[in-house]
Amino acid sequence: MSIANTAGEGRRERKKQQTRQALHEAALRLVEEQGLDGTTIEQICEAVDVSPRTFFNYFPSKAAAALKLPESGAGGEVVARFLRARGELVPALCEVVGSSMDEGMDRQRIKQLLIRRPELLPAFSQWMGSVREQLIELAERRASDHDEAVRAVSLVLAAMNVLVHTRTTPDRPGATRLLQALDGLVQVRGARMSDPDSSLEA
Repeated sequence: MSIANTAGEGRRERKKQQTRQALHEAALRLVEEQGLDGTTIEQICEAVDVSPRTFFNYFPSKAAAALKLPESGAGGEVVARFLRARGELVPALCEVVGSSMDEGMDRQRIKQLLIRRPELLPAFSQWMGSVREQLIELAERRASDHDEAVRAVSLVLAAMNVLVHTRTTPDRPGATRLLQALDGLVQVRGARMSDPDSSLEA
């Protein structure tokens, strides 16, 4: 690939990111001012001077635009590292999700927006469900079977839920925080399930 082609691709990528950011900012402002039901995709597009067709190249809905939800749970490079890696499945999945947490989503901003605008919760829940399915499909490529993939992904997402609702040390990588949250879940007093009747003893 020539230097000119590389430079051209770099400019196109920057333009795409600028358009995506502009759509997000317009959607966020309008939803904050008018609510989700009072905001239309046409209004968002008019604010950025793009067509509705262009809007759907970046976001599936106005709620996703306001929340600036990533298109997927992990980027191509992160997925490639996961497939090349050897070792245990859960730490490798923590790396996938942790990298996305570090590079993609501003979790605290999304949390505050969901508090202010609870009508965005269905879109966020739908996105989380989509991410879960993507992660299960990815985990299946290294797991012994589907059930192991489901269990591993469920553990990692439970750890992510803990991080969303607790204060964490911001200078640690996302994967490290996830593993620590997993350790905390396992060590919760009374969480052992090997003897289910023990919790019922007087």
